[in-house]
Amino acid sequence: MSSRLRWYVALVCAAALLTLASLAPGVDASRLIDAWPIITIFGVLLALGELLPIPIRHRNQTKLITVTGTFALGLVPLAGVAITALVFIVSSTLAELIHRKALLKIAFNAAQYVLALGAAGAVYTAAGGTFGLASGVTAGDLPAFLLSAAVFALVNHVLVATVVALAAGTSVRASILSDLPVEFMSSALLIMLAPVALLVAEHSLYLVIALVSPLAAVYLASKGWADAEVATERQRRLTEQEQEVVRRLQEADRMKADLLATVTHELRSPLTTILGALQLLESRNHRLSPEQRLEFIRMGLLQGERLHRMIEQLLLAAKFERAEAGTEVRRVELDAAELVREAAEEAQTRHHERAIMVKSNGSLPVHVAHEAVSQVLANMIDNACKYSPKGQPVHLSGTRSNGHAVLAVEDCGPGVPPDDRERIFERFTQLDGSRQDRAGGIGLGLYIARELARSQGGDLLVTDPTSTDGARFELRLPLKSRAQLDNSTV
Repeated sequence: MSSRLRWYVALVCAAALLTLASLAPGVDASRLIDAWPIITIFGVLLALGELLPIPIRHRNQTKLITVTGTFALGLVPLAGVAITALVFIVSSTLAELIHRKALLKIAFNAAQYVLALGAAGAVYTAAGGTFGLASGVTAGDLPAFLLSAAVFALVNHVLVATVVALAAGTSVRASILSDLPVEFMSSALLIMLAPVALLVAEHSLYLVIALVSPLAAVYLASKGWADAEVATERQRRLTEQEQEVVRRLQEADRMKADLLATVTHELRSPLTTILGALQLLESRNHRLSPEQRLEFIRMGLLQGERLHRMIEQLLLAAKFERAEAGTEVRRVELDAAELVREAAEEAQTRHHERAIMVKSNGSLPVHVAHEAVSQVLANMIDNACKYSPKGQPVHLSGTRSNGHAVLAVEDCGPGVPPDDRERIFERFTQLDGSRQDRAGGIGLGLYIARELARSQGGDLLVTDPTSTDGARFELRLPLKSRAQLDNSTV
């Protein structure tokens, strides 16, 4: 409970105690003795009203309203405000104890009723309303009664809406105004029964019990309607959830079909080249020169390596899905700057026609698995070479930034649109899959690279390039602290 809510509840309870203290001198013992039958009956009806609130649906929520206002306001002209407040406190407390509500909530509810009744009684008196069974309740009292009923409903709503807003941490003003129309409408419909209860009580006390029948009918009808609304809303949500599941299954089927077509095409391409080279070697072996034989063998080996990489990517992606990747890889202390230089040298043998430039500014000690980082760097460099125009260099760098080693690869290609910088790391995603001059692929390289980077405590990101064109990929790995370095050398 927030401090504001505690202070508010304490203030309401203190105001209710002061109101009771001011009303106590006005208690008429003779009226209490004379009116005890009607006080008892109205008290029982008040308790029943608290025990059986009427449910109504409003803004897709079930609200509970009580008929206690009907009998409380009906009792005010007959027994006075003080006696009515005492009867109300006893009846509501017993009902809420049966509902096993918290003592603090019971105290606040009793206090709110006392304040609402005190305000309504003051307005009724000021408007010239009469009190007592002997005086009789005439048509002249009706304006005063209706005015006091409006004040009772307003004060009660403001007190409850305020405590609800403070408990939820929302705007008090918005809470009061949002449900004000429905509160007044529901209260007006029930409070209009109070004059009927007054007239019935004056002419035949025990006929007041007959008012329970229409109220019970309203309760049962409202409860059935509210339950039906809840069931309808639940069914609507279930239908929406089922439709969403169907949509996702259909999307999954579509993705599986696309994936199967992509993987089949990409695996078939190198396999077709390998088989074609072998068939030519077999059928034209005696007619081929040694240089031609070596060229076909080299072609087959190149495509075989490509096929091998694709299969390895599929297997590694499956391991990541089962959370198995990297579990057996041992981490050691390495210099990330040296890893960048090694990756550049190895990539130069694969892309001998491409200039690969390396720049670093000192040692970058990290604690990682050599194979994992090397694979990420190789993927980044291959990806940069794949999308850079011919003759354009690929730039590698190793720098420090906020306690991390930043190993960056930057190309001169078309770049990655900002909206796609996260999507390219999803499985089987290729932004430029329609281009025929690329080396092909199944869209797993960047997904695997990021998973490997995160398995080493780092991350792989796409950032803004240093130049106007191209894409910049950054592998960020946590640097070993000075204390860790000192401990490792002891």
